[in-house]
Formats: sequence, structure tokens, C-alpha cells
Amino acid sequence: MAITTPAAVELRNLSKSFDGVIANAGVNLSVQPGSIHGVIGENGAGKSTAMKMLYGIYRPDSGAILINGKKCAWTSPAEAIAAGLGMVHQHFMLGGPFTAVDNIVLGTEPVRWGLIDRKKARARLEGLAQQYGLRVDWERPVGELPVGVQQRIEILKLLYRQATILILDEPTAVLTPQETNDLLRT
Repeated sequence: MAITTPAAVELRNLSKSFDGVIANAGVNLSVQPGSIHGVIGENGAGKSTAMKMLYGIYRPDSGAILINGKKCAWTSPAEAIAAGLGMVHQHFMLGGPFTAVDNIVLGTEPVRWGLIDRKKARARLEGLAQQYGLRVDWERPVGELPVGVQQRIEILKLLYRQATILILDEPTAVLTPQETNDLLRT
């Protein structure tokens, strides 16, 4: 008998409406571990809504979300994050006046003797950046960095938190053609 690996992500018949307006009706999706999928459709088709249900921002009205074969009913994104999911939103969630390091480690700061250990955080981040080819200027305020670099910071934030499933909401919408090529190569 063959052993089958459960899907990393499975959406089963998810539905969501807002004030009687149907945003999603019967969404089904299965993503195998180690694979990359694109969800495509017209503006307003409900792609972002489906991903926000997967990430715990919205609760589905009906249907099921399974992560690695386990049924999950998030009450917040924190629960999705704890299960290994991470999401880069179409509109980045970064603090413009703060550095890349500060934005990435916020809420998960390594502490040594009661102080934030920036050296340890930066060393870990530099390792991740090198491993995934995500070059970043660590010390400039993120508001001064190009949009493509800001997106890398968002991705590094997920990797730093050890996300194993990455959700990228319209990842190429704000990128230049070269930045798009870089993202797809990564």
C-alpha cells in the first residue's frame, strides 16, 4: 500500500459573503508540498478573499481549510502563523521609518540579558537573505527603499518566523519587470 502525503494546503468548498454579497462560493484548492501555485481571475473574483480566509483574516461562512491534512479553523492570523503560514499582502505591512531588521524581528526579537540582540537577529537574517538570494539594505529606513526590496523584506519576515507555506497576494502588481524576474527566479 502506497503512503500518500497530504496536501500542504487544501481548501474545501469555502464560501464567504459580506452583507449578502457573495465574495467566494465553493472554492476548492489543493497545493502539494514543495509546489508553487498561482490563483488567477478577474479583479473582484475573490482571490484575495480566499487567501485571507486561508490566513485567518476572514472566517469562512462554510467549507474547510486543511493544512498538512489537519482541519484548521483560525480565529486570527496569529494561529495561522503558528501553524507555519505566512502572507505577504498586496499592500505591504512595514513601518516606513524603521530599518529592515527592525521590521522583520518586531514581535520576535531575540533577547540577551534583557536587551534586544540585534547582532544575533542580523546574523540570522543575513544567512536567510544569502540562502534565498534576497539582497536587502539592512539599516536604511524601509520607506526609502524600492518597492522590490520592501517585498523582499516582507518575504524575509515570513522566513524569519519559519513559515513553511507562503501566500503572496498579487506579488508582481507593484514590481518592475526586472523585480518580477528576480522574484520568480527566487
